[in-house]
Amino acid sequence: MTDGDDDVVRSVVSTILRDRDRLIAELSASMRAQVAALDSDTRLRGLFEAGTTDNLMSVLDFVQNDAAEHEVHAPARALVYARTLAQRDVPLSALIRAYRVGHAGFLDVAMRYAVELGGPDSAAAIIRIVNRTAVYIDRVCEHVGVAYEQERDRWVGSRGGLRQEWVARVLDGSADDIGRAEQVLRYPLTGHHVAVNAWTEPQLSARAAMDVLDAVRAALVPLLGNPRRALLVPTDEREIRMWFSVSRDLTIDIDAIQRALSALSLPVRVAIGGRGGGVEGFRRSLRRADRVRELVLLAGDGAPRAVSHEQVAAIALLSGDIEELRRYVADCLGELATDNQRNLWLRETLRVFLANNRSYAAAAQELAVHRNTVQYRVGQAVELIGHVFDDPDRTLHLHLALQAARWLGPAVLRPNPAL
Repeated sequence: MTDGDDDVVRSVVSTILRDRDRLIAELSASMRAQVAALDSDTRLRGLFEAGTTDNLMSVLDFVQNDAAEHEVHAPARALVYARTLAQRDVPLSALIRAYRVGHAGFLDVAMRYAVELGGPDSAAAIIRIVNRTAVYIDRVCEHVGVAYEQERDRWVGSRGGLRQEWVARVLDGSADDIGRAEQVLRYPLTGHHVAVNAWTEPQLSARAAMDVLDAVRAALVPLLGNPRRALLVPTDEREIRMWFSVSRDLTIDIDAIQRALSALSLPVRVAIGGRGGGVEGFRRSLRRADRVRELVLLAGDGAPRAVSHEQVAAIALLSGDIEELRRYVADCLGELATDNQRNLWLRETLRVFLANNRSYAAAAQELAVHRNTVQYRVGQAVELIGHVFDDPDRTLHLHLALQAARWLGPAVLRPNPAL
């Protein structure tokens, strides 16, 4: 590069670094929007954005220095993401396309900055940026492709991969011989089932995650009536799907499960799909567990350690469109939909009050506060909502909105303008 070209490239890099967080968010959103296979799992978005961040920092460094092509290596977190997609059977072509989409988005931004900052020197700077980023993307795609294929071969060759393949066939209906599936899986598909999703914190090592998930399985067995068989199918190294063959009259005690997991202090979340019978019940229980899992991920750190479908069935139906649900909550709750500590107390008091047939005494007992406190808080909440309880339909909507706010919190509430 000439001195002028060098100055322009460095100015472009500095400008991108200044707006790094915004650019990463935009690139990540663009890649997920254009490659639908990568936007199907909320839990992986953090890992996806970590890889995007590391790639951005690495390519900026490569653009402004004279490192040779063989010195380009895919960032470690990008390789972890590629291996995780291999375990989940997401096509490699989707990952490579995401890199191409991200590359195009990066070039749009970089070239615009080069024109704005470089004037007559921008052409040479743009040529360098295009050439160097093309080299970087080609090398990184090669590396993540190798990591993906190696992990895919390992995963499919393992017993976990074999179970995953057979379960996928049962779930999508392509397994014609259910008896054969039962033999391979060593699990009675024609009985009654409870499906469970369990996942660990992403920072745990694969070995530690395996130990945690095994401890969860052991803890659930006595709480689900000591089922005669259990089927465990890894989704990836830090998440597992489990089915338990249970009695038809099993009642799931979610409070007992919560207490057991809390006592073990395990860094894990559990989503329980409820009981279902036969092959269709096997599928339905998992669909419900998957929906609970999505709700827990939307709720973030405030969600309980274990959640059952029975607790959130109505919210699961409402949350298919989270933007529409957010508007619904705002319409129903008015100023009470603002996310702050005072409104949290008011919403919870009003929710408990309605759940106890508008009994101040019963609500006070459940909340462990004085009856007058409940009466005061309900009055404050009603004032913020602008609603009285003379319309049963509107009261039903109010109760649903309060439940959505309870389970999903900031995901459906209005941000606090004071923050």
